[in-house]
Amino acid sequence: MRNRFQVIGFFLAFLGSNIAFGQTSKIVSGSIDFKVKYILGTCEGTFAAPKGEAIFNEKSPENASFDIKIAASTFETGNDSRDKDMKSDKYFAVEKYPNIHFKSSKVEKKNGQYEATGKLTIRDVTKSVTLPFEAKKNADGTYALASKFEINRLDYKVGTKDWKLKDVVTVDLKAIIK
Repeated sequence: MRNRFQVIGFFLAFLGSNIAFGQTSKIVSGSIDFKVKYILGTCEGTFAAPKGEAIFNEKSPENASFDIKIAASTFETGNDSRDKDMKSDKYFAVEKYPNIHFKSSKVEKKNGQYEATGKLTIRDVTKSVTLPFEAKKNADGTYALASKFEINRLDYKVGTKDWKLKDVVTVDLKAIIK
């Protein structure tokens, strides 16, 4: 009888800890904007909202995790010719590599800001990255997440070295998780 109560107690403690540490949520909306400098100024564009799952609770960031995908084919700059070129094998190769993917392995809070460390995959290249982000709990219980970071496009074989186009791209990612 005592063993049964210990098992039930362990199960309830485990269940309670999962509730306290956060629950799996879906990304319900968001936006992704980017900027890259080129010879004529700055090219600005967007991708469709990220999709995926997240576990997050500001009281226990060490138990958080993110698994986010961005459809590479949703790349838009407002210039049809440029967008078609960027989706080709020369840049994103969206036919072969339809998603940009980030999967966290560690989340922590440092200096009042959160950081998610994990693997970022673009095309057929996967690299470890640490992405800073802010999180705000909304009145409806959702979380608004925002991350602004830079990546070197050449690290992921997005194009080649070109004097007309800078290597570093600034990304501004926003997501609402519920």
